[in-house]
Parts: sequence; C-alpha cells; structure tokens
Amino acid sequence: MRKLLCLAVVLAVVLLPLGAYVRLSQAGLGCPDWPGCYGRLSPAHAAAEIAHAMQLQPDGPVSPDKAWKEMTHRYLAGVLGMLVLGYWWQAWRQRQRLAAASLLLVLLLLQATLGMLTVTLQLRPLVVTTHLLLGMSLFALLLREAIGRYQPRVAVLPSPWRLAALLVLLLLGQIALGGWMAANQAALACQGFPRCNGNWWPDMQLAAALPGWPLAAGGHVALPAAALVAVHWLHRVGALLLLCVLVAVIWRLWCYPALRRNLCLLGLLAGLQLLLGIANVLWLRPLPVALAHHVLAMLLLALALGLLCRLQPVASWRGRITIREQQAQPAAILVRNWPGKRSGMHGE
Repeated sequence: MRKLLCLAVVLAVVLLPLGAYVRLSQAGLGCPDWPGCYGRLSPAHAAAEIAHAMQLQPDGPVSPDKAWKEMTHRYLAGVLGMLVLGYWWQAWRQRQRLAAASLLLVLLLLQATLGMLTVTLQLRPLVVTTHLLLGMSLFALLLREAIGRYQPRVAVLPSPWRLAALLVLLLLGQIALGGWMAANQAALACQGFPRCNGNWWPDMQLAAALPGWPLAAGGHVALPAAALVAVHWLHRVGALLLLCVLVAVIWRLWCYPALRRNLCLLGLLAGLQLLLGIANVLWLRPLPVALAHHVLAMLLLALALGLLCRLQPVASWRGRITIREQQAQPAAILVRNWPGKRSGMHGE
C-alpha cells in the first residue's frame, strides 16, 4: 500500500506542474473533446482532424504540439487514477486505512469529472479554478497519507494549532484566487509593484470580480477591465495576509525545537514564492517563472498541511506539563524512531 502511495505522490508531482504548463501554454483545448482526441486514442490517430482544424483557424487552440501536451496530461492522470484505485482495493482487502483511501478515490473521481468539464465547457474560469484547487488538495492528501502519518506528533496548545489550521485555509484560498486570476487572464491587470497601476487603491470593481455559476444559461461572460484589476489586487492582499499569518505561526511554534526545521523550510519557500510573484508582475509573467510560482504553491500547501498534521492540540493540565517538558528538551531528543529502525543508535 505504501509503495502505491509513493508512486502516486511521484506521479502527482509531475502531473500538477504539467497541468499548469498545459494551461499556461494555451494548450487546454488542444484536443477539444474528452477523453480522447477527436474520438481517437492519440493525436497521431487524429492527425487529419487536427490538420482540418488548423486550416479553419491557423492561430486557434488546436495544433499537433498542443494536442500532445493535452493528451500527455490525460494519460498521466489515467495512470494516477489506476494507482489510487489500486490503493483503495488493497485498503479494502486488508481493512486498513479504508476511510483515507475512500476519500482519495472520491477526490480523484471529482477531479476527473472537473477535467472533463474543463474541456467540454471550453475552459470556464470557475471550473478551471476548482480543478486546480482540487488537484492541489489531492496532492497534499496523497503526501500526507504516504509519509505524514509516520512523522512524530508534537503536543501544542490549542491556539497555535488554530493558527496552523488558519494558515492551511488561507493557502487554499490564495491558490483559488491565483487560479481565478490566471483563468480570467488577469495576471497583468496590475502593472508595477508594490502599487497597482500607480495607485495603492486602484480603480476596480470588487463586486464584478466574484465568480459566477459555470453552468449558467448565458455561459461565461468575460470580466471587465476594472474587475480584472480587482481580481489581481485581491490576490496581492491575500498574499500579504498569508505572510502575516505565517509569521505568527512561526513565532508561536518556534519554542518547539522539533518543529523548527519545518518552520524554517516553510518560511524559506514562502519568501521564494513572494519573489516569484513579484517577478511575474515586473517581467510580464514569463512561462518559467509562472510555472515555478505554481510548483511552489503546491509545495507550500503540502508543507503547511504536514505541519498541521504534526500538531496535537492538548488542553488538559497534564498535557500542558508535557508541552513545557518538550519545550525544555533539545530537538534531537524529540525525534522519534521511524518504523523498522533499531532503537538506541546514536542520533536517533
């Protein structure tokens, strides 16, 4: 079961950036039907249909290169689905981790449905954003199930645990805002940094920036320019709020030596993510920088969720005494042995 999960995590690490690359390179409709390409198994079998579409629209979304990008993403998603299904089957046979395996399977089925709707509904922004958010959540849960439950738990007070939970929720919200901004082509709506179009409070329409129902009868309507500015500005405000909460989490949990390595890594990745976001604005969103911004968001979510899963909130007086003892001990003593390791070795 663990080997299946590790393979699924490795595949998800490849699949999520590949999906971002497909979207950023405007190849999301390289094959405008689902699950095949013009009803065929591969773009090679649909070469005639692709050539006909290129004759009708030479600068359109269909080309052999874009079709192969899109279908490669679908092939890898199918392999990931088989791995998760195999993990669920083993969990059902062995009666172990069945709830977690069932949750992963349900999320994967929802993700596959959203992938179909992304193509059949012609890249509706709300569907694309939900597809991105669910893919990030699926990766974080896969990583948590593969290695997170083998990490030692640390007893903490309830208030730091709430801050860590708030950090995970804000990360999900920030990823959703970033996906909504990218799906509506609002990444360059605000020029300059830290000001937006030369103003701290630019001209914008916050009410028009909210997403609408993707299956509405009228279909998706492009947002006006002032709404695009609002979407971008909200993403910047969300990043500032997220950094403030992250600093608070690091400050409240720094007294636990066993967590300091996780906190340092989380802070380092957050700083790099901020620099990449600024570079996206100042350099007009080059493809490598935008792709790196997406990958770091994925890693930040996984790290924040892993940190939250390591925390065990304790409210009793005995638990508070245990917390004080943990804070007084050096970090090396707090690290537990991994399953299967011999105890008593130096450094364990």
